This record gives sequence, structure tokens and C-alpha cells, in this order.
Amino acid sequence: MSDKFPRFLPAIFAVALVAGCTSTDTENVLNPRGQTAVDAATQSQVVQGKCPAVALREGTAYFSTYAKGGEKDKDPSKVMQQASIADTTRQCRVSGDQMIMTVVASGRLVAGPAGGAGSVELPVRVVVLEGETVLYSELQRQAVTLPEGTLTTQFVVTNSEVTFPAASAGSARVFIGFDPGPYNTK
Repeated sequence: MSDKFPRFLPAIFAVALVAGCTSTDTENVLNPRGQTAVDAATQSQVVQGKCPAVALREGTAYFSTYAKGGEKDKDPSKVMQQASIADTTRQCRVSGDQMIMTVVASGRLVAGPAGGAGSVELPVRVVVLEGETVLYSELQRQAVTLPEGTLTTQFVVTNSEVTFPAASAGSARVFIGFDPGPYNTK
């Protein structure tokens, strides 16, 4: 009897495998219960497939503040603080015909040779482009404090109101970075 059991075991597995492959419901293979992700605040479905990635433009990942007389010639010995963006992420949802993104960047603030503890306002811009057309642009001030007795700290910048037409989600490019330009521009 012990000889017969091992011979039937592969046959049972083969029948189970073939039975599992005959299902015609391909829509719910990865979501068997048919659940959808719903934003509790707006009761709209959360978009996962068309949420544009967030990138950094060249030259916008770093920002330095200088002691008096150092900014003009970018004298490294007069750097008070230097900030850098290390990572980005995003989350999307649809409201009517609009895509609403929450864009987040994390970074680090480091004291320079002429700096130390204190606060600095970092100019951070989020831009959404479709080709060369600007769909969204906002420059915000992010206050970061470098605590006494430390030379570095981390920060997180969040913009939860990045809004543009949902129809553009597949071709839109989203950028975040430092922009020392004037704050009253869009």
C-alpha cells in the first residue's frame, strides 16, 4: 500500500494544476474579492497606473545659503547651510476631471564652514509639464531648523494640492526641486 501512494500523488497535483488553469475570469486574478482602493475623503478611486513619477531637474537637487559676500562668487568657505533632496514619492487620486497629486520630497540640511545652528527657508518648486506646456507650478517656502549642537538634520517637503487635468496623467512629467527665483511667479 505504501508503494501506491507515491504514484498517485503526482497525478493528484497534475489534476489540481490543470483545474486551476481553466479559469476564464482573468479580470479578478490579482484581486479575487473585487476590492478597489477608495479615497475616504473624496470617495473617488485612487489612481495607481497613471500616477506620474516625480523627478529632479538637473541643478535643482542642491541649495546653499552663504554668509555676507559669499553668494556672488559662490565662495565655498562662506557656505552657511547646504540642503539636498535625496528622495521623492507621490500619491494620486481623481476628483472629477482633475488629477490631484500629493508630492513629497525628503532631504538633508547640513551646516557649512561659515554656518551653524539656526533656521533657513528653502525655496521648493513643484512643476507639472505636458511637453513644454506648464500644467501646474507652485513655489513654496519650507522652513527647516538646524538644532544647536548638531551639524545636520533631515526635512520633508509635502505639496498635497498638485492639480492638473486627469486626461494628461499619461503624458505629464512632474518635477520637484529647489528654485531660488522670486516667490510671486507661477
